[in-house]
Amino acid sequence: MKRTIAVLTLIPILPPLQVARGQNHDRLVLPNPKLLRCSSSDCFQLWSEAMEQKVIFPKQIIVDMDQGCIYGLTAMYDKSVSVDQIVSAIDDRYKQWTVSGLNHPSLHVWRVEDQKFSIQVTVASKEDEKRNGAETGARQAIYIAFGGKSACGTP
Repeated sequence: MKRTIAVLTLIPILPPLQVARGQNHDRLVLPNPKLLRCSSSDCFQLWSEAMEQKVIFPKQIIVDMDQGCIYGLTAMYDKSVSVDQIVSAIDDRYKQWTVSGLNHPSLHVWRVEDQKFSIQVTVASKEDEKRNGAETGARQAIYIAFGGKSACGTP
């Protein structure tokens, strides 16, 4: 229920920020990880940076909350956005936190130790489509606070 309320709260914010299809895009916009573990009304800056022309916005943002505290964000990007574009945008900020040695070529993970969250980039599967409505093949950037839901109980 809280997840639904959070998504419904964010829906009015998204349309004015969308870029018209067919335009050339220069940069990919990522969600603001400072939203993780945030539970006050000061916490609703959705994007991680100031907006400019020719950027790629997520198609959908899924927010995981507990008692008004956000502990997870999933940014869903269209199939037309390559995984390499998302990885590059995340690497611009968090390259030193890349987790190496993964056995799956389409799975990318960062553990941002000093800010206590991780990021995982994957391609949505048929199971994801059934579970959360993500279109098969959509790109997902999943941000989660260390400890998941229990992270909201710690300052």
